[in-house]
Amino acid sequence: MMKAFILKKIADSLKTKKLIKKTFRVDENLILMQFDEDRFYFDLTKGSGDIYINIDYPLVKKFKAPFDIALEKKFTKALILDVKAKERILTIKAKNQNNFKSEVVKIRFEFTGRYTNAIILNENDEVIEALRHINENLSSRIVKPGVKLEELPSIEIKEKEFEVDDLEQYTKELFNKKYQNRLKQKKETILNRTDKKIKILQKELNALQNEEELIKEADKYKNYANIAMANLYQIKHYEKKLKTFDFEGNEIVIPIPNLKNINEIGNYYYKLAKKAKAKAKNIHIQKKHLIDKLKFLQNYKKLVENAKSVAEFNIYKPVKKNKKDDENIEKFMFDDYVILVGKNEKGNIKLLKQSNANDYWLHIKNYPGSHVIIKNNKLQIPNKVLAKAAELAVAFSGKNEGEVDYTKRKFVKTKEGANVEYGKYSTIKLKICH
Repeated sequence: MMKAFILKKIADSLKTKKLIKKTFRVDENLILMQFDEDRFYFDLTKGSGDIYINIDYPLVKKFKAPFDIALEKKFTKALILDVKAKERILTIKAKNQNNFKSEVVKIRFEFTGRYTNAIILNENDEVIEALRHINENLSSRIVKPGVKLEELPSIEIKEKEFEVDDLEQYTKELFNKKYQNRLKQKKETILNRTDKKIKILQKELNALQNEEELIKEADKYKNYANIAMANLYQIKHYEKKLKTFDFEGNEIVIPIPNLKNINEIGNYYYKLAKKAKAKAKNIHIQKKHLIDKLKFLQNYKKLVENAKSVAEFNIYKPVKKNKKDDENIEKFMFDDYVILVGKNEKGNIKLLKQSNANDYWLHIKNYPGSHVIIKNNKLQIPNKVLAKAAELAVAFSGKNEGEVDYTKRKFVKTKEGANVEYGKYSTIKLKICH
């Protein structure tokens, strides 16, 4: 939990600042506020809140909740009027200029255990928005828009104070220690889930019959059909097996299925023969599909294992799918950009068909692997986004390093399947082994 004496030191540091340049949420419980040239990250994880200064934490996704809209609107390019620290509560008072009208607002960061919160207030301490709304059924202290915020009762804080020579360095070390623990827990959860999926796929692969076995099975059923039809007169309605001889004079036993009309026994076995033959013809497709899915998961597992930070891990963590999403395409988010990765040939083909002219396409050079698409409705994509997409292209080819070609989708010409020709491209060379 946030130490009160550290919070006071942070408040003293903020009192020397003049302007809040930008403010937005970078992760579920992490808010970035840039005061002059310094970035302060407010960690509002319940029971584990803290503040970190000038850490490296990329935007996981663009948050668009009412709280986030109010946060950016009220505290972007706002003048700092006052900063106060009381116990484990930090209040920042600021003045913004919206539509040529000056407005005084406050933001309270309350590091109070399970009620840890960020609350935006007007000049009269009425709630404009909050990261977490608290209703009557949860607490006697209501936190929701339009309600005047009650002050928390004062509490005695007993904590051991110590010297902090470099506040920024102290918060960076605190961040690294805390987030490494969170990373470990998150990794274990996602790796356990991935291992279960890998075991299921391996089981499905092992259970697949081979083409030769299925052809033999088709021939067997066809033989059953021919012999049964030739010996219909021998079949008694109460019998479960037909004991007779095949066309070479060898003794044979044919199981008799439960049919309303025994004259249909030929059609019954002809259908089984046809089904086995079709399965034999397509078994290599099914097998390739399972192998591709298995390779994708194994490469994904390696990517997660090598993640060195929670921020990096959150990028690799696939975005939750909805019903419209294709199971053959994986979706990742980085700096508010959607990056799509083909999990197999089917996914690669769909990516090529569904992508727009100005989307960016990436693929490892001269090696089989996933097609990668960066969704784009802007003029230019930042280099760090291209680098992250290239890293995914290398990782999902099963390699640790390589050259990745990239260009706009309009310069990529599809050929047979997922094969392409492309022009006007650039190349990124990178190594992702750790």
